[in-house]
Amino acid sequence: MEIIINNTFFTGKFLIHLPSVDSTNTYAKEHLSKSTPIDGTVILADEQYAGRGQAGNIWQSTPCENLTFSIIFKTDFLPAAAQFGLNMAISLGIRTAVAEIIGQQGRQNMNVSIKWPNDIYIDDKKVSGILIENTISGMYLKHSIIGIGLNVNQQDFAELTRATSLKRELDKSMERISVLKEVLAAIERYFFLLKEGKTELLKSAYISHLYRYNVMAAFEKDHLPLQGCIKDVSPTGLLIMDVMQEDGSLQEMQFAFKEIAFR
Repeated sequence: MEIIINNTFFTGKFLIHLPSVDSTNTYAKEHLSKSTPIDGTVILADEQYAGRGQAGNIWQSTPCENLTFSIIFKTDFLPAAAQFGLNMAISLGIRTAVAEIIGQQGRQNMNVSIKWPNDIYIDDKKVSGILIENTISGMYLKHSIIGIGLNVNQQDFAELTRATSLKRELDKSMERISVLKEVLAAIERYFFLLKEGKTELLKSAYISHLYRYNVMAAFEKDHLPLQGCIKDVSPTGLLIMDVMQEDGSLQEMQFAFKEIAFR
C-alpha cells in the first residue's frame, strides 16, 4: 500500500511502511546509522511487537488498529540544554491533532491534555505516548527520533484501565492514514515554531494544556501520598509543584520524570 502525505511541507514525504517490526524507533536508529535519511522521514508499522515507551516501559498495541510510527528529524539547530523544547513541540502537535479530530466529530466537551512530560490524555485516559531519542554532537542535538503510539481503533486494553482510543471515545472507527496525516501536519506546525525559536510561545501553550495544571490533586512519591498543584515546568523539563506540607503550608518542589506518580 502506497501512502502519500500531501498536507505537510516535508514531514512524512518520505515514508517507510512496514507490515511488522520490533520497534519503529529501533528501525529508525539502524536506518540512521547506515544512511543519511531525508529530514522528516517517517517509519510506520502495522504491527510493532516490541514497542518501547518511556523509562523502559512496553507500548502495547493491537496490530493494524492503531498508529505506531517514528519520525526522524534533523535537530542540529537545537542546543542540547534546550532539548525539552522538542518534547513540548511534539506533545503539543499530537494534542492539537487529537483535539481537532474530536472537534470535527462534534465532541467539544472532551478535554485533551498533556500528562507531563508527554502522554496525551482524553479526559482521564491515555490515548497516546511518545518516546524521543536524541543523538548529540557537541553542544547541540544532531538528529532526533520521535516514536509515537496513538490508539485509534483498539477497543480492548485488558488490564490497562487508564487506556483509551479515538474509537472508544467517539464510538466510531477512524481511518488510520487520515489520522496520521492530521498528526504529522500538526507536529510539523509546532516543529517550525521550535526552529523559529518561539520557545516561550511553546512553553505557554504546553503549560496551559498540562493535565491537572493549577489544580490541587493527589500524587505519590516513593509510594507515599501527597497533595500538590502543578505550577510550571523548568527549562530542562522538571515538574514544578506547590506541595502541601503537614502544617497546611505550600512548598515549591521540583520533580524529575518517574519521581512522582499521578493517583
